[in-house]
Amino acid sequence: MDKILRQWIAEIIRQNETVIRIAVRQRAKFEGWLKFELATFAELNGAKSVEVETPSNEGENKKRADLSFEYLNQKYDVELKTPNSNWRMAGVANAHRPITKNISGVVEDALKLRPSLNQGLVAFILFPVAPDDNQWKDYIKRISDETQLLITPQDNCERISISLGGRDKAELIICTFSV
Repeated sequence: MDKILRQWIAEIIRQNETVIRIAVRQRAKFEGWLKFELATFAELNGAKSVEVETPSNEGENKKRADLSFEYLNQKYDVELKTPNSNWRMAGVANAHRPITKNISGVVEDALKLRPSLNQGLVAFILFPVAPDDNQWKDYIKRISDETQLLITPQDNCERISISLGGRDKAELIICTFSV
């Protein structure tokens, strides 16, 4: 299911490049917007019982999944993140947001999903990444190491290039994995 989820997110990005371009140029996170776009897309593609901010019934520390749905008779809880990088790029506002904290949030979400009765999925979009820059792969390895899950750029990630206007381009790295 993580590959299907990645395909859904990639299609949402492609269909909404103007919205994404604005977010990328400002390094503005867009998780809230993506949550509702993904819920809509999932429902249009056969998911049932689609809900956002779904309470979990697990233990005393009730947690909320960003999105939950049923697909092909399996229930899924999804955690979304849109971690922004702090790498300097043409066409993108400079920022000093620490990418290491953003990556820690992805790890925390993965660990939060582990005790769930439903199948847990983590989806994140790392942005902006300069075309042909591969330093993002180090963060995928860190997530894999810290969650003790096999997560690789080849099996769990897709790069999407978008125009920022003029000659400037940026890439978004969409990664999904099962917990």
